[in-house]
Amino acid sequence: MKMRKMNKRNMKRIELILLGMLLLLLITIILNISIALDLIVSTNIIKVPDKDNMSMKNQRQQVFLEAHFDLLQQQRLYDYSSSSSNHTESKEHDMKSMVSRNVSKPTLLRQAVGLAPKIQCHSPEKNVPWILDGTCMKDPHRSIFSSASYKRTCGLCGDNAEYLRELQEDIAKKFAKKCKELVVYGAALGSKYEQWMRSSNFLGDHSIKVVRRHGTCFFQFVTDVDHTGDLLSADGSQRLIVIDPSRMPYKNNRRNTKILKLNPGLLFPWADRVIWQDAKLLQSNHGNMPSPRGLPSDYLLHFNRTVGRYGVCSSYMGLPPDKASVGDSSTVSFKAHCDAIIASAEKRPTVSDDLETLRLQCQHYEGLHSNEALQSSQLFYNQHPLVDTAFIVYDMRNSTCRKFNGDFGCSWLSEIHCFSDRDQISFPHVLASSGLRLSPHMQVSGQEYRDRIYINEKQRPMLHIAKRGCHWYYRSFSRCVASSNTHIDEEMIKDNETPPTTTTTSTKPRVAVIVAGTLNRFIFDSALKNLIKPMKKRASVDYYVSLSTARMKAYRSDSGYTDRLQPDPTLPSSSVEDFVDIEEYIRTKIASLASSVGAVYLQESIDIDSEPMLIARRERALQEHPDEDPDSRFPIIDNRNAAISQRTANANRNLLRLHLAIQSLWKTATNWENEEGFKYDYVMLLRDDSLWLKEFDIRNLIAKGGDIFIPACDARDPPLQPSEINDHILVSRRDTADVFGNYYSELSKKDVKGCMKLLPDDLTKGGKRGCNSEMLLKWIVDERNITVTKLGQSKLPFQRSANVKLPDGSNVPCFHKFCQSRKHPLTFTNESNAIKICKQIDWKKVFEIK
Repeated sequence: MKMRKMNKRNMKRIELILLGMLLLLLITIILNISIALDLIVSTNIIKVPDKDNMSMKNQRQQVFLEAHFDLLQQQRLYDYSSSSSNHTESKEHDMKSMVSRNVSKPTLLRQAVGLAPKIQCHSPEKNVPWILDGTCMKDPHRSIFSSASYKRTCGLCGDNAEYLRELQEDIAKKFAKKCKELVVYGAALGSKYEQWMRSSNFLGDHSIKVVRRHGTCFFQFVTDVDHTGDLLSADGSQRLIVIDPSRMPYKNNRRNTKILKLNPGLLFPWADRVIWQDAKLLQSNHGNMPSPRGLPSDYLLHFNRTVGRYGVCSSYMGLPPDKASVGDSSTVSFKAHCDAIIASAEKRPTVSDDLETLRLQCQHYEGLHSNEALQSSQLFYNQHPLVDTAFIVYDMRNSTCRKFNGDFGCSWLSEIHCFSDRDQISFPHVLASSGLRLSPHMQVSGQEYRDRIYINEKQRPMLHIAKRGCHWYYRSFSRCVASSNTHIDEEMIKDNETPPTTTTTSTKPRVAVIVAGTLNRFIFDSALKNLIKPMKKRASVDYYVSLSTARMKAYRSDSGYTDRLQPDPTLPSSSVEDFVDIEEYIRTKIASLASSVGAVYLQESIDIDSEPMLIARRERALQEHPDEDPDSRFPIIDNRNAAISQRTANANRNLLRLHLAIQSLWKTATNWENEEGFKYDYVMLLRDDSLWLKEFDIRNLIAKGGDIFIPACDARDPPLQPSEINDHILVSRRDTADVFGNYYSELSKKDVKGCMKLLPDDLTKGGKRGCNSEMLLKWIVDERNITVTKLGQSKLPFQRSANVKLPDGSNVPCFHKFCQSRKHPLTFTNESNAIKICKQIDWKKVFEIK
């Protein structure tokens, strides 16, 4: 009886326990369903959350998520940079990966509790099987930075990848030994590009130089739609690798191209350096002319200027502020790029294989990165890491870079598999999700104008985006990506130097225009309109400019206007300290005239104080004249009184800075000649304040004899001395250009008293006055037996001028130095006739100086 009662009581307890457990289970299920529904709503891929009006429900949800995140993070710490070969397929590994890329806390928790909503893919080929299975690999690449699927692997393991595996093995068998150091490749899947590559129009100087340096380790994947069977391009520079599109996974060849493009380690696992180059970049409308986009002909040198210079694993080109990239937007932003691509696709359907997918993808990324508190969202929205993917440089020489490049490319391909075929749309999302962050050294005002380096949690540089002003739209890509005066560049050029040649078919002369001075006196717009634009019709023009941004003490600072000079009013006002936005403006304007920029150097000042030859000269000057400014007697001497002596010292420093800047530009120009294997025909050396009043015609030089061309200036008031020649501008044939390009060194080697001895006593004032700059030029020209041709001012239609800022903020131009000739004088238009000579203006009255 007692046993029966005890059993009943136990049964009741068990029933109560079971009931309690059932109730607890129901409560847990309801709570989880509520959380899941909230999360699904908050991460809806179409609608961007309202940041300013977070609901109470979302606030409660956020508190719940925050409470669990720290524990999850501690349990799932993952160090990407130290990752090696032992990765598993486990969910724990996936969670670690998400932590490493700074995935949002809600997303991380959803994955932890198994409540993540399935991403809805919109690709028109979303049902095509994922062929890049890497599960048989010891260390497969993973799509860990992808929002579409972070579980995918990338390799050539499965049956679906059999064709790509055969392709890889065939390439390795033929080229692995020969091309291990460098592979440059692209894809031309379609009849238009393939026919062009096999035609005589593909011949070019650029290709000849490339083959001479690198051999034929340049590859293009083609489909051979015309069944020619050719395995080389017409000029022999590109090895054509024929693929069968029917054995590629996608119907859309643009998608198939991405498989070839975005994970080069799959096809070239044996290569140390890999560069992707779109076939379109090789196109030129000028037959045998060099690439109009300024592509490198020395790709190893380009590798060292990008990946090697910054120590990163990959390098991309920043997206330029061009109508094709961002439409009419004033900023290069993700939204502007999306809008521009969508607008283009509406007019030209072939831009993408599905316009609606493109729209949804843009909205999807904006929603994913809407939480401004997250580092990834800050990178996505504030830094706008947009790139042009037509040229990508990969370093595959170490395991860290091979792993990073492989995972990055795998994640990128996963996004393209799920969304649109526009890889530039998915790049910023993959980068933002990668866990990389902008280097602290790059977090400065105007960073969008600069090179950007992204580092991992170990502070290791991983990825480089070159400043957008270097884009090939601006025609000087290979010369812009890094300073060409670095030690590594000089060594690379020396190692890879090729004999100078001339353009094989073009009869156009090549002209280097070299300008040096200060930004404050710089006149640019007239040179665009009246010098470069008309000269471009008959010559190939490269523009080099060096400008100091600090204000220097003027020679005649008491003239009433020289302390009120301002830059060309057409130049934009700079918003950053180093004026890099002005550099970009100069590059875009020069490129708009189908000319190239050889160099743009904007620096606070030209450092003459560290120059060895000047240091030695100053030491001697202090020994000989300890009470004088050591710069008062070189290169110009004028010690008639203390005030003039000090004024001359200031002028000497300015003159030395000018010629040292010219010498630096000339070094860049001659390096470029060596890289490209050519010689300039003419070199123009200009002052910063040259105002071009009429169109320059280079035929006036070509038709003349002589080594150098200068203005006659024989109607100047006061007239030139017999010992002077005008030095406002100098145009030299290439054979004599080194003298004037290296004029700083030429002067530094001279004892200027030798020039002084040639002057009559009435000019030397008893040995107190020596040669001025125009006398020094004539002295050196005569010593070198250089033939001088003097041209009338209408043949060199410019005047050295100044832009003076008036009290009301307006600008008045005036002729700072005035030159005229008796034969072929310069006639003035109504506009230029209104410009007065600066020293003839009553500046005291203008500025109401008492």
